[in-house]
Amino acid sequence: MFNNNLFKSAVFVVATMLFAGAAQAKEVKIGFVDVAAVAASIPQSQQVQETIRTEFAAKIAEVNKLETDINFNIEKLRRDGPTMSEKQQQDLTATVNKQREQYESLARPLDEQIRQRQTEERNRILGLIKSAIDVVAEREKFDVVLNANSAVFAKPEFDISEKVIQQVGKAN
Repeated sequence: MFNNNLFKSAVFVVATMLFAGAAQAKEVKIGFVDVAAVAASIPQSQQVQETIRTEFAAKIAEVNKLETDINFNIEKLRRDGPTMSEKQQQDLTATVNKQREQYESLARPLDEQIRQRQTEERNRILGLIKSAIDVVAEREKFDVVLNANSAVFAKPEFDISEKVIQQVGKAN
């Protein structure tokens, strides 16, 4: 009798849990966004690239000119070296070495500055995209929004990338 009552109680508890779980089960609405595609297609990304290019144009031109001068002098040394005096060769070699040092002292920091600015602007754009995703997810009542790269499979109708692009455009 004890085992029979225990069995009935266990069945009752399990059945109650199953029914309660089914009653509380809710459909979860999931969407996805291709963040990289959104970032590439919004006008702010093109503006950022143009701004950075303009901001560093003078320094880039200076580095490019120095690089051209180095290549010219190396070619001159290679081409005319056999007919130059030893003093001329040494002077031209010293000039090339000096130009290379100058190039290194300009190019490396410039590259670092450009990378830092790109990172700052990329983070700003990703913030805009995140805000747009939040707005679209709230408006469309999504429970979860994934990055498209995280999803192994998703039906195209769950892609909210275009809506996010439109929202970023409205926010600007």
